[in-house]
Amino acid sequence: MFKILIVEDEVIAAEYLKSILLKRGWSVVNIVDNGVDAIKNIHEYNPHLVLMDIMIKGPKSGCEVAMEIRKISQCSIVFTTAYANEEMINYAMEAKADGYIIKPYNEKEIIATLSLLNAKHTNAHLKICKISGGFYFNYETKLLYRSIEAVKLGPKALKLIQILCNNKNICVSYEKLYSSIWDDEINLKKLQMVVYRIREICGADFLENVNGIGYQIKIDYSFQ
Repeated sequence: MFKILIVEDEVIAAEYLKSILLKRGWSVVNIVDNGVDAIKNIHEYNPHLVLMDIMIKGPKSGCEVAMEIRKISQCSIVFTTAYANEEMINYAMEAKADGYIIKPYNEKEIIATLSLLNAKHTNAHLKICKISGGFYFNYETKLLYRSIEAVKLGPKALKLIQILCNNKNICVSYEKLYSSIWDDEINLKKLQMVVYRIREICGADFLENVNGIGYQIKIDYSFQ
């Protein structure tokens, strides 16, 4: 079961978060309001995820506590904050957070964000392939995501990405890719056009062209 520790000094907000998570079927191991107790609970419960307010009780902020957690655990960390300014976001990135949720809380946003992280801890290698540049291919939905939003790609583009994700660290030949997507005689220009569209829509180049051979997808191994 997906285990979550809530670090929140507002009782009403903490209980609201807990009710959402329990309704989803996840386990809330505890609710604490300061960094010292957060670290203790990491040792005691070894949660999969810490849902933590940036502003908590005690001398250390949530970001400072997150940096300490990173030294003892590989759990995911998602910040909650009422402040969405650039400085706060940079602070969260420095703490190597997996995401942040803006207050006041939106139940759908919470579920979408944490569902993605839940997949990471439950047979993630079978469900999700994390691609360089902040993209994820979900094997169940057969869709490509940036953060929690699905990227609008056509079926041929998604099929190409799926094939490459199924062959991590392997260059898949032009011929194999083409025959898996089309039934007619090979036409590399059609394949190149699909690749071009993926790069254009995503605004990123995670498809590596191995000259004269085929394509290989760039994987983000920090997720594994």
